Amino acid sequence: MSLALAAVTALFGGGALPAQATSAAADLLSQGKPVTASSVENATTPAAAAVDGNATTRWATAFSDPQWLQVDLGASATLSQAVLNWEAAYARAFQIQTSGDGVTWTTVYSTTAGTGGTQTLSLTGTGRYVRLYGTTRATPYGYSLWEFQIYGTLGGGNPGGTIPDPTIQSLEATNGPLTTSAYTVPSPSGYRAGTITYPTAAGSYPGVILMPGYQGTQQNLSWLGPRLASWGFVVLNVDTNTLTDSPDQRGTQIRAAGTQLINLSNATGNPVSGKVNGTLGVSGHSMGGGGTMVALRDDTRFRAGVPLAPYHPSGSFAAVAKPTFFLTCASDVAAPGSTYARPWYNSMTQAEKLYIEVPGDHLCPMTGYGNKAKQGKWIVSFFSRWLRNDTRFTPFLCGTQRDADKNNTSLVTQWTDTCPF
Repeated sequence: MSLALAAVTALFGGGALPAQATSAAADLLSQGKPVTASSVENATTPAAAAVDGNATTRWATAFSDPQWLQVDLGASATLSQAVLNWEAAYARAFQIQTSGDGVTWTTVYSTTAGTGGTQTLSLTGTGRYVRLYGTTRATPYGYSLWEFQIYGTLGGGNPGGTIPDPTIQSLEATNGPLTTSAYTVPSPSGYRAGTITYPTAAGSYPGVILMPGYQGTQQNLSWLGPRLASWGFVVLNVDTNTLTDSPDQRGTQIRAAGTQLINLSNATGNPVSGKVNGTLGVSGHSMGGGGTMVALRDDTRFRAGVPLAPYHPSGSFAAVAKPTFFLTCASDVAAPGSTYARPWYNSMTQAEKLYIEVPGDHLCPMTGYGNKAKQGKWIVSFFSRWLRNDTRFTPFLCGTQRDADKNNTSLVTQWTDTCPF
């Protein structure tokens, strides 16, 4: 087979082959989350309008004091900021309160001199529930908000104390410490099919979307889903709408899969109910890696990504500021790292980054190819560090535990990073 034909086969025939900060940046946590309120003025001003991301819809209350709006973030979060975009009917006196159970509240901000307009408030506190509690109206009308936005970091650390300290041996094993189970998505929305692998232990975890390459299926990354789940992630491995979908279309489907994963967690009556803490990551191969970059660039919910031998013929990703791990293949003639991943890496000046090139062709990250002990160790460690802020995994990417891999030329042909994270 000629080199050119090999490139086309690797890129377009994958599915037919065998198988600057030291903590995660603050994210918008409240948008689209479940919300309740003390009252609404009428059916056109519901509580959900305050967290729908649309600055032309609003929540408004009855014309009385006090009134409140409560958002369920889905998991405990460390809060950093609230942004209140008031309509003309604003609060003169109000509090921002947090709670772990929705019953007992702690005040983290209070004022009796509210100004209306758009107020950006610094917060220090934690909680799953956040409440705006208004006590004095500035007008004869009720309270009315175009948007109520809460920023911070979901989760963090070791979920429920269930994950033991990682070691080289445990991270290079096929399975991590948690028992997992699988669930077929009953009615996929925005993509063709999906399988969720999740920890059976109690608690909530970050979600990760897996996206195959051109002509690929879930089988392409079937090795990675159970491995991540056994280390404390809820993983949705998807099939695309068609086998020929472009990287941009795959990015759109990644976003749709993330939305459905969170919706399933927020719903009842399914195995992953309550399992996802609202934090999302993404990993994809080839054109799925290009889609990974699109999702990181365009969707604030995705906080970290691992593009695998990524391909996008016209992608511009300098604006990506999320932690990103590029895994590329030294003999890849379909999506050479020097053509795609490396220029993207160099352009992303605001992101924590990792670039590892390993021996193999374009298929090296797929099921049945490459060194899965090492690949799995690095990917699990990267997502654990950046989706859970679990610094116990940092030494395997930045530090003495890393050096044996980084300096082994038979294992790694290029290694570049932004250490120390």
